[in-house]
Amino acid sequence: METQPKPVILINAFEVPRGADEAFLHAWERARDCLRTQPGYVSTALHQSIAPQADFRFINVGQWASAAEFRAATGQLGAQGVQIPYRPHPSLDEGVREDEPAATSESAVVLINPFEVPAGADEEFITSWEAVRDYLRGQPGYLHTRLHRSLLPDADFRFVNIAGWESAEAFRAAVESRGFQQTGRLPYPAHPALYRVVRH
Repeated sequence: METQPKPVILINAFEVPRGADEAFLHAWERARDCLRTQPGYVSTALHQSIAPQADFRFINVGQWASAAEFRAATGQLGAQGVQIPYRPHPSLDEGVREDEPAATSESAVVLINPFEVPAGADEEFITSWEAVRDYLRGQPGYLHTRLHRSLLPDADFRFVNIAGWESAEAFRAAVESRGFQQTGRLPYPAHPALYRVVRH
């Protein structure tokens, strides 16, 4: 009996230097227009960081019906000569922890935090992450969160947290609070930044 392919989440952080936004967006749109015609495409959302000094100023979050269909679609990009000339950090992910989203507002922002977690440290990381999540979910302005894990062990960022907050001010107040500092930072390199969606 054949197993049904599982949907996957594409999370792709791009290294885009300041001053290259227009060129990047043009290249990204060409790639998106090609990919959205391919079998298995579901959706995409390009996020741009609010702060210009973020490690990754653009992060794409997409959904595909299966990993195989995504890989076939990216092959079509090469065949058609479509490329994004900025270093990517792609991973195909699955959700491993998720809260039900609360109502949102126009001022809402998205926290995207890629973590560098070595293979074999998953259980320790998730336990530490849950402790931080449990504190933050009780803070004013918290909306929801979803923790993603890469399907492949060699991804640059094996875990990526995506969370919603009512505003940048609410998020900053939460992470600057005494309770957050006492909860402790996760012992893994991380690249957190606040984003807003700029393209679909």
